Amino acid sequence: MLDADALAEIWATLARHKLRTTLTALSVAWGVFVLILLLGAGAGLEHGAVDSIGHDAVSSVWISEGVTSIPFAGQGPGRRIKLQNADYEAIMKMRPDVDYVDAELNLMGDFAVRYRSRRSNFIVRGAVPDVRVLENAGLRAGRFLDDDDVRERRKVAVIGPLAADVLFGKGPAIGEYIQIRGSSFRVVGIYDDPGGEDEQRFIYVPVSVVQLLDGSSSFLQFLAFTVTDADPVDGDRLVTEVRHMLASRHHFDSEDPRAARIYNSLELAGKVRRMFVWIRAFVWLVGIGTLLAGIVGVSNIMLISVKERTKEIGLRKAIGARPAAIVRMIVGESLVMTAVAGYLGLAGGIGVIALAARVLPPMKYLREPSVDFHVALGATLVIVISGTLAGLFPARQAAAIQPIEALRSE
Repeated sequence: MLDADALAEIWATLARHKLRTTLTALSVAWGVFVLILLLGAGAGLEHGAVDSIGHDAVSSVWISEGVTSIPFAGQGPGRRIKLQNADYEAIMKMRPDVDYVDAELNLMGDFAVRYRSRRSNFIVRGAVPDVRVLENAGLRAGRFLDDDDVRERRKVAVIGPLAADVLFGKGPAIGEYIQIRGSSFRVVGIYDDPGGEDEQRFIYVPVSVVQLLDGSSSFLQFLAFTVTDADPVDGDRLVTEVRHMLASRHHFDSEDPRAARIYNSLELAGKVRRMFVWIRAFVWLVGIGTLLAGIVGVSNIMLISVKERTKEIGLRKAIGARPAAIVRMIVGESLVMTAVAGYLGLAGGIGVIALAARVLPPMKYLREPSVDFHVALGATLVIVISGTLAGLFPARQAAAIQPIEALRSE
């Protein structure tokens, strides 16, 4: 144990060599600081990557129409595969393995959405009620599409916040009518989407209405569904089943990757998680390497200190100091220096990360840099312990000094 007298003596010893003590402590503090910054930056990158794939439901699978690239059953490549309502109904029959199912068709053509004298271009997307889950959309006001809207081909619209601002300003939007390609649609809701401005420019209307306006009574552009258990294995199995189902219905080779383009967010999320396991390992490797340089510096400085204080240590032993007291003195100096430096590095790193999270503008691939305080504190404690152990070898050398030889040394 280090009492007040021992701490005062250690402080006096360290203070006699201010520059050496400062540089050694700085190397340890810098190692901790760099480790905290790397952990914070790694967390920010991970948050950004997860956020970039988390705009839609994480357990979602998206299917879009494609063009065959492999001959099949006497038919050559280059044949366009168009999704249909029957494909949507076939996926619906795969419940309970699938949870939510969406069918979409964008309103084609060059037109502007208008409300009285205000007008602007927006993407009018025909969809079914489950699109709210697939797009991970919230609701600011009113309601979303329902099954009756699709079945009865009601001309209703759910608009995004950007459309609400442009068309209605600060005025009420719910219950008002907007003009879409010559037809009046009643606004029944305002949605919100975490995907940012690009995802907030859509206007959702029943897919059956878009099919009616486009003269395509059964064609679709996109199909999507969520996997009930959100398990990558189940997702891969369902993707295979859906691909075989579509191949059978539309007569193309099930191994043709371009006939029906399938995007599996579960597979992408798994790849991102595996990538960040390696990134975290790299961060710790670099951080620990920097810390080891500081700890080796502590050990070297303590060796130099023992060499310089040979006569002092010999005198202490000559007047009755036990080897354990000598070890405690040297290890105590290493402990105090490492603990103070580790705390300064920890505080500085956390402070910089907190400041960066507050002042940095939102970036697509770096969001909310942060450090788990318990992880940072645990790493700092390990560093302090390692630095203390680094002083153990010089301390044992000091304890082995013979008083007579020490007193004779110059």
